[in-house]
Amino acid sequence: MKIVFIISSLSSGGAERVVCNLANNFSKIHKVIILTFFDSESFYKLNEKVIHKKLNLLKESRNKFESIKNNFNRILVLKNVLKNIDADINISFMTNTNILSIISSKLNRQKIIIAERIVYDFYQSKALDILRKFIYTKSNMLVTQTMADKKSYSFMQNVVVIYNPLEINILKHNKENIVLAVGRLDKQKGFHNLIKAFSEVKSENWRLCIAGEGIEKENLEKLIVNLKLENVELIGKRKDIFNWYAKSSIFVLSSQKEGFPNVLLEAMGIGCASISFDCPNGPAEIIQDEVNGILVENQNTKQLSYQIHRLIEDRNLRQRLVEESVKIKEKYNIVKITREWEEVINKVIAND
Repeated sequence: MKIVFIISSLSSGGAERVVCNLANNFSKIHKVIILTFFDSESFYKLNEKVIHKKLNLLKESRNKFESIKNNFNRILVLKNVLKNIDADINISFMTNTNILSIISSKLNRQKIIIAERIVYDFYQSKALDILRKFIYTKSNMLVTQTMADKKSYSFMQNVVVIYNPLEINILKHNKENIVLAVGRLDKQKGFHNLIKAFSEVKSENWRLCIAGEGIEKENLEKLIVNLKLENVELIGKRKDIFNWYAKSSIFVLSSQKEGFPNVLLEAMGIGCASISFDCPNGPAEIIQDEVNGILVENQNTKQLSYQIHRLIEDRNLRQRLVEESVKIKEKYNIVKITREWEEVINKVIAND
């Protein structure tokens, strides 16, 4: 079987990691091509059998006219590339890419599965909402990450939920007094509230490390200086992030909203005692409160501060949560999730 994945880029995001993990596993027995609009290399390691074609289609638009023109050009280029590849199935990730991929695939009379990686109302755009309701229905299948998000697509018939895969290959580390957070440095990730919450913990022997890059970096640095926090560090984008999970004792997800938080899965699977704001969507489908992690009212910094302090002070509680949290490796195992994807692909291909 020949499979084409289509995504804007293979940068360091969660959707990109999912595409790379799936592509690597499918490439063991299938021919796999990844098409990206960006011309940059993959942040994540790809199996040598995976073909990565860079289309260099992300020309900047200075106005609405140029935006329409550039999108029209992307559709034409993508249509021709997909026609030449002639895959058994096209699989697109992310909203804007999905729209262009559906149009291109249908012009070729090719079958396409689309995958959403964010909550339905993330963009809060009426125009995009109309486009999705019209164009998404032309796809052969939509894959969402959570049951909660699936409910938002009541206008579609073919919708399935497949959770993100978890693939962990790492040696155990000795745990250090580190509270870790991972993600893009933007407002949605709520790191300003996490820093404020940590400033109230008053634990000199522990440090907060935030991994990632983004537009909020300068503001977060100013906040750290203003609060006079010498035990808070922005450690940048890390290719060795799994080593950081392994040596961190506590992980915190402080997002205001999520599609499905890969970083929470990874931290729990490696063995961090984890706390998450109960934001839409994902955390409540991963964490059983007080069983394999702790859920905190969304953006309640006082409660977050209390729970961080509680875990710092109670080693036995941390250990109990970790013993339960690592069990998620079975539920989200990459082999199991790849099999679920293959079942969906075979169903779409067989349905004429």
